[in-house]
Amino acid sequence: MTAISPRQWLGLEATHNPNRWYLPIRPHISVRERFLFGGAGLAAATTALEETTGRPLVWATAQYLDFAPVGEIMDLDVHVSVTGKQTSQARIIGRVGDREIITVIGALGKRDLALDATWPLAPTARPPAECKSREYDYDADSLGKHIDLRFARTTGDDRGGPTGHGPGRVCLWARPPDELQNSAATLSVLGDFVPMGIGTIVSSPVTSNSLDNTLRIMNVDPSEWYLLDIEAAGIRNGFGHGQLRIWDERGNLQAVASQSVVVRNRRPA
Repeated sequence: MTAISPRQWLGLEATHNPNRWYLPIRPHISVRERFLFGGAGLAAATTALEETTGRPLVWATAQYLDFAPVGEIMDLDVHVSVTGKQTSQARIIGRVGDREIITVIGALGKRDLALDATWPLAPTARPPAECKSREYDYDADSLGKHIDLRFARTTGDDRGGPTGHGPGRVCLWARPPDELQNSAATLSVLGDFVPMGIGTIVSSPVTSNSLDNTLRIMNVDPSEWYLLDIEAAGIRNGFGHGQLRIWDERGNLQAVASQSVVVRNRRPA
């Protein structure tokens, strides 16, 4: 099957203004067919930034300000602040009407440098074929229906935690949704699972939503599956913090993401 581009998958549309894009909020990029999934919002912003500047993403950080329900259309306005010989710095404001939904700032570019090094090592984990898919407890269409997530138990010593990688840590295999091609947008979506990780790690039933999402890209390599290595730092005063490393199947680091989230007790069904 031919991989589809981020613009096709997201439904991101250009306008006559090269610095303005719009994104219809559809169920496949939503949370429980209710509102825009934060990682999809960042994916739309990173795609618009790359398309507008003609340069690959280095990093981007999103601040989530309001919810965009399914059926609405979000306008994305790109402001390129600096364009250097090899690096651009820009920001995006996403709005639905007068409501500001998301603000994203980032840097883009590529530089020639002989130094190429990565120091962290991928966690040991059983291959995707030996792992069970994560089950969903709802019927509504959403991003969760389009992405295959599998808890990946360690193949080393069991150090506790949901997958044996230690307290506050959980690893999952993720297959990009709907044959989405490898891209910064793909990593933006996969980098938004710290809230799910926190919900899996803590002992009491909680829900959470993102205040922010920062993505730092090392590589964008082809991989059928990516290993999400989620580490929750802690929860205090109703807020949680954590980070996530994205590895390809060969153990190469693709990106590092970090988030802060609002944590709530789960309401009875």
